[in-house]
Amino acid sequence: MKRSPHDCMQRDKLQPSKFSAAGFLGSDQRPLEEIINADMREIENRGVTQAQVADSLQEVHDRARSAMGARIEIRPGLRAEFHESMGRIPSPFSGEGVFEKGQTTVYDREGSPRVILSALSIHLIRTHGFFQGKGSPYRIEPREAIDLLGIAAQNR
Repeated sequence: MKRSPHDCMQRDKLQPSKFSAAGFLGSDQRPLEEIINADMREIENRGVTQAQVADSLQEVHDRARSAMGARIEIRPGLRAEFHESMGRIPSPFSGEGVFEKGQTTVYDREGSPRVILSALSIHLIRTHGFFQGKGSPYRIEPREAIDLLGIAAQNR
């Protein structure tokens, strides 16, 4: 499939850079639109909305950030901890501003890290439905986020 100049330029902005060392695509070779469409189908198949996922992730991130580095319980068997980082990172989508670099790690019952959240990653989900590419360190698997956070399906 031939990509338009705009698609090529956008893909370049998602690659590793001085702002985002790992980039946003990981090892995923699919076109951006295909990545987004697959993830949106996943959340729709689970009966939830993009806004529900983003809101739930935002709530966890905000609660952990407010705890100022302490590990907090989100729900039984699920904990989160905010790690502050200096600086800001721009959105890879033009004109969307910059976001703080701090991140929240969500841990399961055994203390294993399951999801890493940042203000930018939540914004990308909320605004674009972009959970990032497979292999990206900030990739949030929609299915895992829904299950981990207990996001309930809406009545259809």
